[in-house]
Amino acid sequence: MIFSKEKEEEVITRKIQRPKEEFVKRRKKEPPKPWGKKERFLILFILLFTILTSIVLALSARAWKLPGLPRIKFPAISIFQNETIVLENDNKTASQDIIDRSQKVTSDFKKNTNNLSGVYGLLVIDLKSGYSFGLSQGESFTAASLIKLPVMAAAFRESEKGNLNLATIYTLKDADKIAGSGSLYYKPAGTKLSYRELLMLMGKQSDNTAFGIMRKVLGDAKINEVIKTIGMNSTSLEDNSTSPDDIGTFFKKLWEGKVTSKDSADEILNNLTETSFENWIVAGIPANVRVAHKYGRELHVVNDAGIIYADNPFVLVILTKGVVEKEADGIFSSLAGLVYDGLEK
Repeated sequence: MIFSKEKEEEVITRKIQRPKEEFVKRRKKEPPKPWGKKERFLILFILLFTILTSIVLALSARAWKLPGLPRIKFPAISIFQNETIVLENDNKTASQDIIDRSQKVTSDFKKNTNNLSGVYGLLVIDLKSGYSFGLSQGESFTAASLIKLPVMAAAFRESEKGNLNLATIYTLKDADKIAGSGSLYYKPAGTKLSYRELLMLMGKQSDNTAFGIMRKVLGDAKINEVIKTIGMNSTSLEDNSTSPDDIGTFFKKLWEGKVTSKDSADEILNNLTETSFENWIVAGIPANVRVAHKYGRELHVVNDAGIIYADNPFVLVILTKGVVEKEADGIFSSLAGLVYDGLEK
């Protein structure tokens, strides 16, 4: 085969250049360096910290009480001396029988809640003698809708002083509406209700919108004044917190006519009777026994408290924290029943 001179030169050039292209050395990748001690300790620390944080959050969500295990308690550290709230127990008029019964009720209550998550606070007050007993009754709990109680009392007190006319008509606004319990949230703006009707809805339906309206009408200062006057020393409207002792004090003093007049107290208690929430304390009490009570719930919180109009009337308060709501819903009526049976049978 005969090539032209130009073709020969091109072939020769390709032969010369090819080896250079084929043997061009590529840059080698550096092998990955193994982790040193510092990196390994850092990863271990992050892993352990994540595990511990998860455990702490899980326990705190259950108020440091897991099923079947004793509650984890920490020593209280404070530069201030804690005040202990003590109800006025007239032990001279409390019979040995009720004292013995109270010990059994407390023991049975503890046994029934020991295998559940969270903390169940109990307070019982015998309204004839003033004798009281309970479990975790001085501890702070989320009040949930039980914070509506002092608001209702404040409204009636202001009415008695002539500072508030409960017949005053209020026109509902969209801005007033608060989701959750109650029917007012679903009413159209422009709906007209009296303050008295709003207070009724707060009791019967635990209406959040009615609560918000009456709180604004009264003002926090007057509500806090009532909380202080009643002696609810562990209750905070702003923090939505209270204690079994405080709720017990409210109902005891309402019964005694020390919160409002008898007529106002009767109206408050009527608003708290035959409510929309009869599946908890009320379900554990015989159907022929009246119960005036306030129910409330939030995440991991189920509360119910009121006056049981038994032959020997008593206040029953059950507050919870860190609970599994399904567990609490399932046992609440049984707990109320064991208290009733322990005192009345």
